[in-house]
Amino acid sequence: MPPRPLPTPVVVLVNPAIPQVAEALGKPLSLRELRVQEFLQARSLQPKSRKAYQRDLDLFMTWTNTAWNQVTRRQVAQFKQSLLNERRLAPNSVNRTLQTLKSFFKWLVRSEYVSTDPTTEIQQEHVPEPQSQDLEAEEVERIYLAIEQRRWHERDRALWTVLLHGLRAEEASNLNVGDCVGGELVIRQAKHDSTGEVPLTKEGQADLEAYLQWREAQVGQALAPDQPFFVSYSPRNRGQRLGYSGIRQVMDQLAEATGIDLHSHRGRHTFATRLIVEYAMDPTLAMALTRHRDPRSFRRYTNRKNKVAAKQAFLKASGQLSV
Repeated sequence: MPPRPLPTPVVVLVNPAIPQVAEALGKPLSLRELRVQEFLQARSLQPKSRKAYQRDLDLFMTWTNTAWNQVTRRQVAQFKQSLLNERRLAPNSVNRTLQTLKSFFKWLVRSEYVSTDPTTEIQQEHVPEPQSQDLEAEEVERIYLAIEQRRWHERDRALWTVLLHGLRAEEASNLNVGDCVGGELVIRQAKHDSTGEVPLTKEGQADLEAYLQWREAQVGQALAPDQPFFVSYSPRNRGQRLGYSGIRQVMDQLAEATGIDLHSHRGRHTFATRLIVEYAMDPTLAMALTRHRDPRSFRRYTNRKNKVAAKQAFLKASGQLSV
């Protein structure tokens, strides 16, 4: 039998600069990239934090090809100026990137990969102390009134109530039916591992119980503890967990309906301010309920309390406020 002819070879050109292609071809990482991966693996980071660290370090590696042990203080200072002047990053973003670089070089020094830390004298940008973005009682009521006009007002009322108990949007999205128990919300997944329990007000308990009863009436059966607490009613995602983008869409629609500059985090600001100003709670105890880890980020609420106390003291001293 005569040998079968070999097929004509086809040459396929690929670009190894594309990350997916480089990974498929087994392209080795550079020594700089290997150090970054080793640094990230040595830290206990949540997925989002890991991505942020990687992005910040990639930004520096794109800006300069200098090996880590040859980076100078002047280069870091120039990098900082490029973030401000060329990329036009906000001071907070610049500071976050610099902090990532500082943490990385500290690790390099401890690991004896470099002998000196070029970031030690690099100062962060001054950022004005943030103010609380809490809502007035009248604004909260306007939002609830706007919710009553919405098609899925049972869900949206419960959602707004949860946000007013200090939950972040992502935490609200991650709630399951079984996480609402014993008059409180159990936060299983949270930013910076700030898990915990949040007690509900009587009004809050009533809102969430009414919502769950409405949900059960919709599906005609009891809800399982592991089912999502909030679900989407859009044609595309109906019945699926309401995600962060879905919550943001609800807030955007309520902002348009009320004329209030509204986003989900304003509920958290309102909760924290109420604990400090209205309930006069000790800041340490309030931080336990809001699950803040950094007293500096919580200072915006204690500052608000001091301002209110100062005004009341003035009105009292000037005879405009009765004891």
